[in-house]
Amino acid sequence: MNRSPGPRRLHVASLAHERHGEPSPRSHTDAADLANPRRAGSQMDGSPVLGPNKVLTARQGPLPQERRPVEARASAAPVMVPSTPPLATAYEGFLLDRRARRCTDKTMQHYEYTTGGFVAWLADHSVTDVASITSTHIRTYLVSFQDRGLKDTTVHAHARGIKAFCSWLVAEEYLAQSPMRKVAMPRLENRIPAPFPPEEIKTLLSLCDPRTVMGARNKAILLTLLDTGLRAAEFVSLRVGSVDMQTGLAVVLGKGRKQRQLRVGQKARAAINRMLGYRNETPTTGDPLWMAYDFQGRERGALSLHGLQTTLVRLGRKAGVTPCAPHRFRRTFAIMCLRSGMDLYSLQLLMGHSSLDILQRYLALAGEDIERAHATHSPVDNLF
Repeated sequence: MNRSPGPRRLHVASLAHERHGEPSPRSHTDAADLANPRRAGSQMDGSPVLGPNKVLTARQGPLPQERRPVEARASAAPVMVPSTPPLATAYEGFLLDRRARRCTDKTMQHYEYTTGGFVAWLADHSVTDVASITSTHIRTYLVSFQDRGLKDTTVHAHARGIKAFCSWLVAEEYLAQSPMRKVAMPRLENRIPAPFPPEEIKTLLSLCDPRTVMGARNKAILLTLLDTGLRAAEFVSLRVGSVDMQTGLAVVLGKGRKQRQLRVGQKARAAINRMLGYRNETPTTGDPLWMAYDFQGRERGALSLHGLQTTLVRLGRKAGVTPCAPHRFRRTFAIMCLRSGMDLYSLQLLMGHSSLDILQRYLALAGEDIERAHATHSPVDNLF
């Protein structure tokens, strides 16, 4: 009776030797063994007898790829080193990463302005791959701002954007080292612009007629800015329900989406209440606190950041007060609080600062005011 050939059987020891590229001990079988299947330990179909639980089966033909010698496998699959992406692709990936981190719209605008400007400059100078960025490129770009006479704060902002981009390239393993590592951050002047003198504040308020819708709103804006020290973006984001008109407690969504509490004083609240009385409809808690108006006093939606800045600039021109910007009110708030004896930690909480560095600079300015006051009112100097 003819038997159909079964699967080829491989000895365990033979397979182990084949895997390591060594000849199998069974390859030395002599001619007598081949002539005598039983002597060779073979079955009638020619397959070797390995005994119970010592048999492996395999398909006919060459060994599969995973059973080839290690040297053969290594040569068949060379290691590929990933190349760095094009500059434009890396920039888009950087912006995507910032959005995934839930950066605010203002922060995204900062990156598009600073990092995007640098990427465009590199493209104009034939740099199209991230691996080609050097510290010389960065220094040349930053010096170009200085040559144009831009403020040191502007140059510093661009340097921060470039540094964030380079750090991201390293984190994504596109670069081994940041080209920014050898570039020193531009130095900032350790100088704080002067706050509003009391006379200028009174002049600005005198231009706000509370009997008109625009005058009532502008007076409420000036008093609230001065009484809270809010950032401009925080200020325009206030809703009617953000301020408790009875207690003055206000809840603000600050920088980095951090929420904090502060207080609006009684006189500022009175100005806000008068302003709200001019609304066409009774405002609800979710309505914007600040509205924009045309020259005829008609409502034109919520007051924007640009609208706030424009309003203050116009008031400043009429009063002869320059600069008249939201951040100057913030500095004035901080210095007036320090002059009146507020401690740094309380002021830090009110202003939403993450550190005391800036407030310590304000404290130094307040100290200079004290020195000047003593020089003017020294009892002994005035006595003799």
